[in-house]
Amino acid sequence: MSSSIFLTDSQLSKFGKTELDYHSLSYRTASQLLRRNPEFEPQFLVFAAMAPERYTGEIFLPARIKESLGLKNLFTIRIETASSSGASALHTAVYLLRSGAFQRGIVIATEVMSRLEREANNLLLGSVLSERQRGFAMSMAQGGGMIATRYLHEHGYDRKDLFALSKKLHDNGLKNENAHIRKNITEEEYFNSPVFTSPLCLYDISPLSDGCAAALLSSEKTGSEKELAIRGIGHGIVNLSSPPGELSFASSVSAFQAAYAEAGLKPEDISIAELHDAFTPFELICAEDAGLFPRGKALRYVKEGKTHPDGQLPVNASGGLKTRGHPVGVSGLAQIAELQTWMFQRDGFRNGLALSIGGLGVNNFATILGKE
Repeated sequence: MSSSIFLTDSQLSKFGKTELDYHSLSYRTASQLLRRNPEFEPQFLVFAAMAPERYTGEIFLPARIKESLGLKNLFTIRIETASSSGASALHTAVYLLRSGAFQRGIVIATEVMSRLEREANNLLLGSVLSERQRGFAMSMAQGGGMIATRYLHEHGYDRKDLFALSKKLHDNGLKNENAHIRKNITEEEYFNSPVFTSPLCLYDISPLSDGCAAALLSSEKTGSEKELAIRGIGHGIVNLSSPPGELSFASSVSAFQAAYAEAGLKPEDISIAELHDAFTPFELICAEDAGLFPRGKALRYVKEGKTHPDGQLPVNASGGLKTRGHPVGVSGLAQIAELQTWMFQRDGFRNGLALSIGGLGVNNFATILGKE
C-alpha cells in the first residue's frame, strides 16, 4: 500500500454552455477554490484539456492560468489523454506528490466544446478511433451501440430495461445543481426520442458540454472538513486497434486491479462509485469490470434500485456523464469532485471508486478515495 495523498478540496463549475473561453472558465473555477482555501499554496499546477487548439484556438494555457491566478513560480504542465484527461491529470499530480519533490498542488481540467457544431464535434471525438475503425465509418456512438446491443442480447434484456438506467441518471441529474441536463424524462419521451445508433437514443448519450473542475492535493493532512485520502490509483491501456464490442474493457480491469491492490481493498469495500457513462450502458460494463456486480447483473440491480442514491451501492449519484455533462477533458476530475461531495452525505460512504475512460475503452484510470 502506498503512502496516502490527500484530496483537500475541489470545485466544479456549472456544466452546459458558457460564453467563457478555457482561460476564463479555468480562472473563475480555480480562483473560487483557492479563495476558499487561503492557506493553501500550490507548488505545481497540472492542467488537463483534450483540444483547446481546435475548440477555441487557445494555446499555452497552463502558464496563462497560473499568471491570472497570481500564483508564484511553480511547476506547470498540461496533460491530455482524450476523454480521461481529467483523471490522468489527477494521477500525474499524485505521482508528483509521491516523488517527494512537492507537497501541494492544484489540478485544473477544462473543456469548452460548444463552439463547434455537433458534426464537427463528432469528427473531432472520433479522431481517437483507429484508422481501421474509421475506415468502417465508425463513430464513438456506433462503438457504444455495438456494446449495448451485445449486452442486452447476451444477458436477456431489452430497451425497456435500458430505460430504467437512463431514468435513474436523469433523476439524479435533476438534483445536481451543476448538471447540464436537468430533466424528468418519461417512458414515452424516451421511446419517442431519436435513435442515434441502435439501441442508443437521445437519452442514452452524454451531451456535448462546457465545464471545469479543479482540485487541491497535498502529501500531508491539512485539516480540511472535506479531506479524503487518495487510497489507490490504477491505470490500464490497450491498443487503439483493439476490436470494439467486447463486454469488458481490459484496460478498465487492469486499472481496477491496480487501484484495489494499492489501496489494500476489495470490490466489496466500495460504498459509492462514479463510473464513465458517455453511453449509459458503459456504467454497467464499468461496474462489472470493477467487480461490484456479477457479469450481466448490473442492469438488474439498476432496475431493483440498488444503484440509486439511497440504494445498496450508489453508482453515478451525480447523474454521471449522461446528465451532469461530458466536457471530455474534465469528466475524470469531475467524478472525483462529485465523490468528495457525496461521501460526506452519509457515514456509510467510506470508500469511493471512480473510473474514467480515454477513447473507446483504451486509456483508462481508476481512483479510490477514502475517509481517514
